[in-house]
Amino acid sequence: MMRFFTSIGGFLLGALLFTFLMIVAFNPNFFAKMALKDFAKDLASPATNSLDKFLDESVLEPILDNPETLTSLGLHQLDFLTNHNEKLDDYSVERAEENHEDFLKYYSKLNNFDETKLPASAQLNLQVAKFSAGIEKRGFESFRYYMGPFVQFYGTHLHFVNFMTDTHRLENENDAEDYIKRIYEIPRAIDELMVFEERRAEGGIFSPKFVYEKSLMQLTSLIETPTNQHPLYLSFVNGIESIDITADKKIKMAEQLEEAIEIFKSSYTKLKLLIEKNSLGAREHDGVWSLPNGEDYYKHRLQIYTTTDLTADEIHNLGLRLVDEIQTEIKRILLEEGYDINRPLAELFVELNSDPRFLFEDSDKGREEILEEYRRINEETYEMLPDYFNELPQAKVIVKRVPIFSEKSAAGGYYQGSSLDGSRPAAWYANLYDINATQTFKMPALSFHEAVPGHHLQIALNQENLNQTLWNKFGYRTSAFTEGWALYAERLAIEAGLIKDPYEMIGSLQSELFRAARLVVDTGLHAKKWTREEAIVYMMDNAGEVRSESESEIERYIVWPGQATAYMIGRIKILELRERAKNELGNRFNIKDFHSVVLMNGILPLTVLEALVDNYIKENS
Repeated sequence: MMRFFTSIGGFLLGALLFTFLMIVAFNPNFFAKMALKDFAKDLASPATNSLDKFLDESVLEPILDNPETLTSLGLHQLDFLTNHNEKLDDYSVERAEENHEDFLKYYSKLNNFDETKLPASAQLNLQVAKFSAGIEKRGFESFRYYMGPFVQFYGTHLHFVNFMTDTHRLENENDAEDYIKRIYEIPRAIDELMVFEERRAEGGIFSPKFVYEKSLMQLTSLIETPTNQHPLYLSFVNGIESIDITADKKIKMAEQLEEAIEIFKSSYTKLKLLIEKNSLGAREHDGVWSLPNGEDYYKHRLQIYTTTDLTADEIHNLGLRLVDEIQTEIKRILLEEGYDINRPLAELFVELNSDPRFLFEDSDKGREEILEEYRRINEETYEMLPDYFNELPQAKVIVKRVPIFSEKSAAGGYYQGSSLDGSRPAAWYANLYDINATQTFKMPALSFHEAVPGHHLQIALNQENLNQTLWNKFGYRTSAFTEGWALYAERLAIEAGLIKDPYEMIGSLQSELFRAARLVVDTGLHAKKWTREEAIVYMMDNAGEVRSESESEIERYIVWPGQATAYMIGRIKILELRERAKNELGNRFNIKDFHSVVLMNGILPLTVLEALVDNYIKENS
C-alpha cells in the first residue's frame, strides 16, 4: 500500500510541477508581478487604505514593461521570468500613446477619490499625486514633442552607451551574453526614437543650431572610434576579465560584440544623417519663447521644476537681487584678503580661477589627484552627519570621473543612486574635461552638493526608508525638492564648520551665486529673449565661471528649460521653513527633528513640504 501511494503521490507532484511550469511558460508576467510585489514588501510599508493601495499599484504596474528600469533597480532575480536583462525599453510613439491611454484611466480614477474619507497621510499623497498627474497630462497633450531625444546634454544616443557601461552588470556568463544582445537591441531603439525626431520636425519643433552641431560631434565620435577602443567594447572586455568563462568563449564573445558594435555604428550613421537633415531647419533663437506656444510651454516647465506658480518675471527679479547680495558678500571677503574690489568682479574671478595655487596639473596624474581630493572631502564630511541627522543611510557613495566620451557636454558634476540590491554603488561623477575648471577652493561645495549631506544623503535615505509606502518612495520626483535640498546642504556644511578658509568660503558663495545667476539666465533665455552668447557672458561676468564651464551650462539650460530654476527656489523654501520652525519653537526646535520631517516623508512639492513642517511646528508647540 505504501508503494502505491508513493507512486500516485509522485505522479500528482509531477503533474502539479508540470502545470506550474506551463503557467510560467505561458504567463510569466503574472509570476513576475507576484515576485515584484513580494520584493516590494522589503522596500516599503504596506499600503493600508484604498488610495495608497491604488498608488502603489500604479508604481509597480509599469516597471515590468521597462527592462532598463528593472536593471537600474537591480531586480536581477526576476530575469528568469522577464528576460529583461537582454532587452531595452520600447521607445516607439505607439507605445507612448498606449501608455498615455493607461495614464488617462489612472487619472480618472485618481480624481474620483473622496479626500474627506482618507487618513491625513493619504490626503497629502492625493494632493501630490493630483499635482503630478495634472502636470503629466498637460505635458503629453500640449507639449509632447518639445523635448528632443538626441540633444547634446541628456540625449538617448549617449544614454544607451552610459547605460551599458555603467548600469548593465557583468557578474557571470549570462550577464555577458545579455550585454551583447542589448547592443544588438540599440539600433531598434534608435529607429523608434528617429520616428519621434521626425515627428518633431513635422510639427515645426526644432532645436537651435549648436544643439545639432554638438550632437553630431558626439555621434561622429561614437561612429569613428575604432571598435577595439570603443567604450562599449572596453567596458565589456574589462568587465568579463574576472568572470569564470573559458578563454575560447571569451574570444568568441568578443567577436560577437565586434559585430554588434559595427551594427550599432551603422545605426548611429543613419541617425547622423537624420540629425544633419533636421539641422537645416534649426530655429534661429535659443529660448523656447520662439517655439509654437512657447510662452505657455515655459510656464509649464517652471511649474514642473519649482512646484510653484511663480512667474518668469518674479523668478528673474529674485535672481537679480540674490546675485547682488551674494556678490557683495564675496567682495567683502576679497577685500579682507587684500584684493582691490574697485576692479570689476569678473576680473577678480578670472584671477582667482587662474591662480596656480588653486589648480591641478593638466595630466592624468592631476586628474587622479582631483578624484582623491573629492574622496577625502567626502570622508571628512561623513563625520559631521550624526550631529545634524537622526537617520543616516547605510549605502555609501563613491567618486567617479564623467565618462570621457560625454564629458565635453556634461555638467560639472552629477549623482547616480545605487541599485536597490546594492550591487551597483551610488556614485557622483566629477567632470574633468577642462582641468582648469576645477579649482581647489570650489571643490568642497560641489562635494557637499552631490554626495553628503546633499544628493546622496537625501536619495539614499529615501531609498532605504521602510516607513513609507512604495508610492511615497518612487511615485513622484521634483528638482525643486531634490536640488533644493542639495543646495541647502551646501549651506548646512558651512554652518557645521566644514569650510576651512576664506577661499573655500568664496567657493561656497560662488556656488550659491551660480544658482542665483541661473534664475536670471534661464528666465532670460526662455522668457526675455536673451541669446546664448548673452547668457554665457552673464555667467562668466557675474558667477565667475570659466568659458568652457559657462558654455556647457548655458547649453544645458537651453535644452532643459526651467530645470535650472529649481535649485535656488527649493533651497529658499527649505531655509524659510527652518527659520519659521526655529522662531516658533524656540528652545524646542531640534535641527535633527526638522531634517527628519524634510527627508523622511518622500519627495514632495514645496507646498506639501510646507504643510508638513507647519504640522511639525503645531505638534511641538
